[in-house]
Amino acid sequence: MRHTFITTSDIMNIMAVTLGVLSCLGGMAVPVASGWAAASSPTSAARAADMVARMRPEEKLSVLRAFPAPQAEGNDAGAGLLTWPGVPRLGLPALRMPRFDDPHAPASAMPQLPFLALAASWDPALAHRAGVLRAHDEWGRGRAMVRVGGVDLLPSGRLQAGEDPFLAGVTAGMVASGLMAGHVVPVFAALRAEEQGRGDGVVALPATLPAGVGQFMNTSMMGLSVALETARGGAVACGGMVHACGALSGLAGMLRDQWHFGGMLMAMPGALAGTDGVPMAPVTAVADGVDMEQAGGADEGVYAAPLRRALASGAVQPARIDQMAQHVLTSLYGTGVLDHPPPFTRDRKAAAPAGPAPVEGLMADIGAEGMVLLQNENQVLPLDDRNGPVLLLATQDLAGPLAALGAALQHDGIRVSQSIVSRGAPPPPQAAQVARAVVLTDRDADNAFITALADLGGHVVTIMMSDSPDRAMPWLDVVDSVIQAWSWHDEYAAPLAAMLTGTRDFSGHLPMTFTGGFYPPGMAYADYHAFESAHIAPLFPFGYGLSVGGEVSYGDVHVTHEDTTHLGATFSVTDTSDHPVRAVAQLYLTPPPEAGGVKRLVGWRSIALTPGHAAHVSIPVDPHMLGQWDATAGAWSVPAGTYTLSVGSSAVMLMHQASVRLPALHVPATLENLPPPTSQGE
Repeated sequence: MRHTFITTSDIMNIMAVTLGVLSCLGGMAVPVASGWAAASSPTSAARAADMVARMRPEEKLSVLRAFPAPQAEGNDAGAGLLTWPGVPRLGLPALRMPRFDDPHAPASAMPQLPFLALAASWDPALAHRAGVLRAHDEWGRGRAMVRVGGVDLLPSGRLQAGEDPFLAGVTAGMVASGLMAGHVVPVFAALRAEEQGRGDGVVALPATLPAGVGQFMNTSMMGLSVALETARGGAVACGGMVHACGALSGLAGMLRDQWHFGGMLMAMPGALAGTDGVPMAPVTAVADGVDMEQAGGADEGVYAAPLRRALASGAVQPARIDQMAQHVLTSLYGTGVLDHPPPFTRDRKAAAPAGPAPVEGLMADIGAEGMVLLQNENQVLPLDDRNGPVLLLATQDLAGPLAALGAALQHDGIRVSQSIVSRGAPPPPQAAQVARAVVLTDRDADNAFITALADLGGHVVTIMMSDSPDRAMPWLDVVDSVIQAWSWHDEYAAPLAAMLTGTRDFSGHLPMTFTGGFYPPGMAYADYHAFESAHIAPLFPFGYGLSVGGEVSYGDVHVTHEDTTHLGATFSVTDTSDHPVRAVAQLYLTPPPEAGGVKRLVGWRSIALTPGHAAHVSIPVDPHMLGQWDATAGAWSVPAGTYTLSVGSSAVMLMHQASVRLPALHVPATLENLPPPTSQGE
């Protein structure tokens, strides 16, 4: 019986498995251990401090910048990349990285990770594997640092890795841990403009900036802290959509004094400037905690001549430069990238030693685990060829996915016909002659067509192929089955066909609330907290997902309480059907009114069950999740009161609960207090 759960123990077990993946991918050395423990350990910190002590003043300034470097004639391996110069005299190699504000970064053999589909898998081992494979590709192409999405300094809406900071933080952090296993520095970076927004166009940013960092400790900053602790290393970047690293006041104090974060804070190009484009004073940038600047040219940027002048005048002290350089080196030493630098010329063998199969397999598994079955009326799924052929329909924009899915269904023994339809046109004549139709859709403009198709009287399966959580579904009551398949990758075709035909079950769960376009008025976010506060039931809640044939029941919840901060819940999950099922048991905590009162995800466990069998589950609770951030104390404040733990299959489908009375307490914000996740095991 396989389990995946997010609790407090052995992340290193995942590492041990996936390190073997790297060794199979072609000769890249991997660290024995990886993580925040290494990134801020005495060894890494001591190496960084020792190196800084050996540097000359100009060398210390040089490691605070990355900029475009001239390319050798006939070598385009570094085109479009920035170069961190290193210190050749001391054996520190030069390293390359993309511009983290560039939506058109140099091409990679590996597609961008589909974060929402990955988060919908609720599988940290899969996220770690994704990071390992991406590290192999990036390292082989000479890139030492990679931007990781999913979390941000400021609230980022719901379109990166979902709406819950714990789930998003673990997903992003596990990708980052895989990158670190391959000697690539994960950079948790601020949003680019094209990644921001919701289906209704609302941008969920503070009305005025700068804003105090403490006000985001229960949302975006919580996700970042979970990601950093899950990865146990990495770097943070500011800039992106908000073109100033000073957008959050108090950020440096939070990172250094309260989280004890020893790595670097990096500025994207242009981020050390105000909205008017005027560069910051070096004193301001240093005070904001920025350790390294991505600059537009070798002599450009705040940390070039302006910082040298500020240092010469005494406005910036040499000891502060030492701290900044140490932060940069701590992030680099923690990943092993300085000991195992990627090739400066493209290593084609390292970039693709075994062909595309590992990446294709990864993308297929993300599709298989991340697709969510939202509805299945009249037992239309699984499809059975004995019920006649299936008609596949889509607009011209989705002709490629239509053909790929059709071929996969035919391979699985289903007779298929296909029809490309014009947007706004009625269903084709053959639609009235088949018992089952499968329609692929990626926008609201298809809604009238889907309704007209269902009105013909046949069974309709609707496959939604976009990431919008606010997709309108006026046809929901007249179609039989609805599947959320996320933005399409061709590798999804085979697993989707297997799920449609029943050779594989659906197991994905929503990483964000699907509103159908209806959400509480005036809410900046239509997430599950907003619906909970407004006492409104969403169309499909956070954490929701169906199985075609499996059903589970939950046993009573029992609270374990070793001391005031080490809480946990134990319960059983039983497969009550005659089909195997992968359940995602979700644990939510509801604090008393004086501690916020709105329930939040505090853990989950993914369990592969066999018919008639039960699994006994134990999930510890992260003490940071018990209270609210107290900016004055610099800690999490947990008021005395009754705290309720509930278990179920989504944020609103909670079967059993138990309560515990806690005294008032404070939980420090240090990252090492956050429990790393445990992942898939037998």
